[in-house]
Amino acid sequence: MKFRLGFIMLSLACVYILSACAGTSTPQATQAIVDTATLQATPVGLPTSTEEPKVSIIDLLPNIEYPIDITSTGKAKLVNGVFEEPAAPGSATKTQVQLTKELATGDINGDGFEDALVLLVADPGGSGTFTYLALVLNDNGNPKPIASVLLGDRIIVKSLAIQDGQVVVKLLTRKPDEPMSAKPTVDVTRIFNLEGDRLHEVK
Repeated sequence: MKFRLGFIMLSLACVYILSACAGTSTPQATQAIVDTATLQATPVGLPTSTEEPKVSIIDLLPNIEYPIDITSTGKAKLVNGVFEEPAAPGSATKTQVQLTKELATGDINGDGFEDALVLLVADPGGSGTFTYLALVLNDNGNPKPIASVLLGDRIIVKSLAIQDGQVVVKLLTRKPDEPMSAKPTVDVTRIFNLEGDRLHEVK
């Protein structure tokens, strides 16, 4: 009888030990599967955002071709911000078009890309110095200048801005009866809308 009781107790102890071992091994295997799945679902070093970076055209502005009516062809292909040509065939006098440091940016046509607003100063070799407004559209990183607008002769531009889909220029000019030699002191704000491939002034 004692032998039988001892055998039963030994059997129960073996069952308990086996159950304990089985209970501790199952979570370990499960944890290993979860960790592997997590690593496979999240590759290391890959970007998580799908948003495309915005493409800028700012660095390209000094080396593109601008439409401007003061040159012989109606265009000025700048090189490092400057264009030059003879003022007349065989003339030593030069017509020069130069990109200034004034710059404004903004999305004027709502395509999600930042366009640029710049000034071109043209010197045809005489007494006048003519300031032109130039808008450069950003076509997915490709600069597309549209027709330049003459702002005036020997004026001072105070600010440029693209606001609410419009171009806003604040400048100083002269009274109608003042000579061109007079210092510009009259404040003027000029506003333009983009219509097709041209800027049209709002009267």
